[in-house]
Amino acid sequence: MTSKKLRAAPGAKAGDTTLRGQNTEKFDRKLVEILRTAAAVFAEVGYDAASIRLVAERAGVSVAGLYHYVRSKDELLYLIQYHVFDGLVRRFATDSAALLAAGGDAARPEARLRRFIRNHLDHFLTDMASLTVCTRELGRLSGDYLHQVEALQRTYFFQAFEIFQELYSARDDGRVDPRVATLAMFGTINWVSTWYDPAHDRSASELAGEFVELYLHGVGPADGRSAGEYSENGGRGIA
Repeated sequence: MTSKKLRAAPGAKAGDTTLRGQNTEKFDRKLVEILRTAAAVFAEVGYDAASIRLVAERAGVSVAGLYHYVRSKDELLYLIQYHVFDGLVRRFATDSAALLAAGGDAARPEARLRRFIRNHLDHFLTDMASLTVCTRELGRLSGDYLHQVEALQRTYFFQAFEIFQELYSARDDGRVDPRVATLAMFGTINWVSTWYDPAHDRSASELAGEFVELYLHGVGPADGRSAGEYSENGGRGIA
């Protein structure tokens, strides 16, 4: 699904002759292909070293053809990040509404957390380049481009944060700050791209289940004591 925002980026002017104003499936598909290609180029050589000409060559279009879809390299970077976060936010909003409507176990925060993580991994494990770009190149944006991507990132963060709030509230557990838990979760699931091998590792859905189990139950000591009862040296009196 392609956001209409991809056809109406900041800076558009009346009478703009680019094709972005054409609401066509063919245009949308080609634009998404270009964004994926540009993300791969930015991830490979870095944003500074990448050129519009290189992106056009990899995308199989002329430089002039590329400018029918974007006005600049800055806009390419913006659209890559906007497309990623807009898609993730909208997908989870739809899925969460369906789970809540289903009721029962499906509506529990544990189930919604699993769905959130699965959606995240489903996207980035098949497009690791966009994860690299979203985490490494955000600081390259400025002005409206930066503000709009940051707004989407905040929305995405709070979708997860609210789940952790609900989890800890239901357990009346004040030992863990939901904000810290949310940030730790993103750190964990974003790091997957550095080690994931589809030939040997589990599917996104299976990994999501493992991560939820880890977040909910941890890797607690086998003797039943809480982690807080152990000192940094293992609680064994080792100097």
